Amino acid sequence: MKKLHHVIAAIDFTDCCRAALREAARRASLDGAAITVVHVMDEFLVHELKNALATDQATVRADWLERLKKFVADAEVSSAVNAEVRIGTPFTELVEACRAHSADLLVMGAKGSRNEPHRIGVIAAKCVRKAPVDVLVVREDAQGPFKKIVACVDFSENSAKAVQCALHVAQQDSGELDCLHVFQSALAMSLDYGGFAPSLPATYDPQAVDNWRKELAAFLEPLTREGEGVSVAQHVTERVNIREAILDHVSETHASLVVLGTSGKTGLREMLIGTTAEKIVQHVPCSILAVKPDGFVISPD
Repeated sequence: MKKLHHVIAAIDFTDCCRAALREAARRASLDGAAITVVHVMDEFLVHELKNALATDQATVRADWLERLKKFVADAEVSSAVNAEVRIGTPFTELVEACRAHSADLLVMGAKGSRNEPHRIGVIAAKCVRKAPVDVLVVREDAQGPFKKIVACVDFSENSAKAVQCALHVAQQDSGELDCLHVFQSALAMSLDYGGFAPSLPATYDPQAVDNWRKELAAFLEPLTREGEGVSVAQHVTERVNIREAILDHVSETHASLVVLGTSGKTGLREMLIGTTAEKIVQHVPCSILAVKPDGFVISPD
């Protein structure tokens, strides 16, 4: 993975985005990258503030820029941080900020609710799917380096990129890396039709598992060759429900970061760009790094 050059941190003044800001500053510092914090104000809110305060848009923006700078100062990040207030639709303005600064990483807070603490916010979920840069969604309870990282592998080109990104983070954070491949037999896929099948135990086809282990080892060898000092474990499991298999592995290993590509190939492709991916992102109890393929463009609604 190439070093980061510019990191964008999305700020909405919540405790969750404070954790995201600190992680964004840490990642930028490790790679010597620039960092810009961006707060997006809704146009209607700006209009109402103008009327209530009898002022103009420039004054409202300047006031919130000072609030943003204070928020950054209170977070006690060590990196030099640029601050920017934009007015418009959050997703659109965050994408424009990434483009304007040629950013290669967007960092956001997960912003779970009291009833569903693992769910991420609507804007963060949309950025995971559609933003043209890699997106790191940070949980509010994230503390310091990522010590246990899980990379999801489906043997696609973007899956290889995700492994390299995960290895880069593991090297910087002195963490351990699990490379996980979950496969479905023809029987498993037929049972999983529609995504409603319960999970089944792994390795009920030992020969298939052994073949996939060999393929995984061959796939990872050139990708992890330069991962000096990183403990890389390879895991293959056969399950009916791929999503549940990944969530189970994350839970069992107490992972602090899951890295996945946002496009893949047969089987896992549906997981990473469809409803299964949404559920992984929404339910995984740790931070998530969504890696975009080279040449990724925003898909239409």
